[in-house]
Amino acid sequence: MPTPDHNISLKRSKRSNIIPVYIATLLLIFHSFVVAYINSSFLEQFIDTSSVGTIYTIGSAVSVIIFLFVSRVLHKVGNYRLSLILLILNLLAVTGMAFADSMREAVPLFLIHLISVPLIIFNLDVFMEEQIGNNETVTGSRRGLLLTLSSIIGAISPFLSSLIIESSGGTFTNVYLLSAGTLIPIIAILIIFFSNFSDPTYDEIDVFAAIKTFWDNINIRNVFLANFSLQMFFMLMVVFAPLYLTRDIGLTWAEFGIIMFFAQMAYVILEYPIGIVADKYIGEKEMMGLGFLIIAISTSWISFTVTTSVVVWSTIMFITRVGASFVEATTESYFFKQTKSSDAQVISFFRVTRPLAYVFGAMIASFTLLYLPFNLLFVVVAAMMIPAMFFTIGIKDTK
Repeated sequence: MPTPDHNISLKRSKRSNIIPVYIATLLLIFHSFVVAYINSSFLEQFIDTSSVGTIYTIGSAVSVIIFLFVSRVLHKVGNYRLSLILLILNLLAVTGMAFADSMREAVPLFLIHLISVPLIIFNLDVFMEEQIGNNETVTGSRRGLLLTLSSIIGAISPFLSSLIIESSGGTFTNVYLLSAGTLIPIIAILIIFFSNFSDPTYDEIDVFAAIKTFWDNINIRNVFLANFSLQMFFMLMVVFAPLYLTRDIGLTWAEFGIIMFFAQMAYVILEYPIGIVADKYIGEKEMMGLGFLIIAISTSWISFTVTTSVVVWSTIMFITRVGASFVEATTESYFFKQTKSSDAQVISFFRVTRPLAYVFGAMIASFTLLYLPFNLLFVVVAAMMIPAMFFTIGIKDTK
């Protein structure tokens, strides 16, 4: 599922406090997901639909730039202080969004939220890596557990936010207050458990070296491009599907929440078994290609479905996420089978894929909406998945 995750190379010190990091990470995922599907509708109160994509483009571009230089900031400020600063800024921004009544207030506050969340998750990732230490035998199981719990939160939080909106008469205020309130225990966890955190040595990303390495290796290049395509799909669905279903189709927010709950359950049900099958039986290539085919076909259905049936829309959205779960699980698995710990530059660049894809996805959506009706945007999204199928053909399978 679409969760931000960014790593840089770091040398580890002693480990402790892994449970508080887990709790903080899960709280942050809830904070992000409870508003993820309503942010575009929130912005549309103040700007037109095509401009929503522009705002996402700006915020995501700033995120990419910051990630390229985050190591320098960490050297000067430290992970604990940077985390605390970002959390407080995000808390103030989301609280302000709850009461914003003009474009001048809403857009800058949203940009702060959009930029700060992936950075905070990166900071928590640094804390987690330090707590895990050098015992890599537990890395997979611990991150696997976190992924499973994150998928469950990803299914529940849009449903919860939709119920809150419905009970609040269609306003977003209470959802943003809930999202802001979730940051308070995270701040408390940082102060209690990590105020004396000893920073590791942070290595900077050499962008040109990373690009050259992944471009020279056809397998890494193709799986990178496949992941890039998947992240664009995530961006376009999270931002524009809620607008289309609640505004153009006419579904209530409660109905939308039910639909997204069933859609997100695809990750909970499928991602772990897919990983096992890829490891033991058929490898990643076939399932990756199949996943893109499923995404392309099912996403195109959105453009031509006009019913208000919750069952029909739940089925369509669930199938799109079935395809996405196939691709997400296999791209992650394949990429890390092709790299080793010494490939830190390539791994770091791979983790910048998400904000980079948000930049291009938002630009494509904004351009599309200038010339095509809203419903045909999903045909464009489906068409974008077709080249990704050819990327999977070009990789050498692991089985």
